[in-house]
Amino acid sequence: MTCERRVLRWARLRPAVAFGLAGVLVPAAWFGPVLARSRNPVSFLLFLGLPGLAAAVAGALLGRPLVAPSRSRSGWWAARRGAFVATVALMLFAPMFATVIKWTEPGWTSVVSLSVLVLWFAFIAVWWVLAAVGALVGWLLHRRAGTVRGE
Repeated sequence: MTCERRVLRWARLRPAVAFGLAGVLVPAAWFGPVLARSRNPVSFLLFLGLPGLAAAVAGALLGRPLVAPSRSRSGWWAARRGAFVATVALMLFAPMFATVIKWTEPGWTSVVSLSVLVLWFAFIAVWWVLAAVGALVGWLLHRRAGTVRGE
């Protein structure tokens, strides 16, 4: 199997794993001290599992051009694409978070309004961190794909 075919075969898996791992590590660093004392599995789901899942889905759906581009692109393009993937992951995370909160704590609010609230505060508080980490992940994926292609 040639390198090019191998890159195309894993074109969705690599960004999904990379963004998913970043999606778990960033909240683990952010909420780690609080989660370390928690014994509630829902907390781990809300603050580690769902961000990782949202980032992995966004990476799988939008990250393929980072590892298997149809034309040569710059590192800046890859960084912007990575920040975009992270932003989409945040937008996927908000309704997932709201759904789990509604499921575990019924009667608080509607899923839609809680999604908007989570998205609003997340964009204010952590979007810049997520965009920077997404840019780094996108750039690293692009750079690694370039070394595999021999550029």
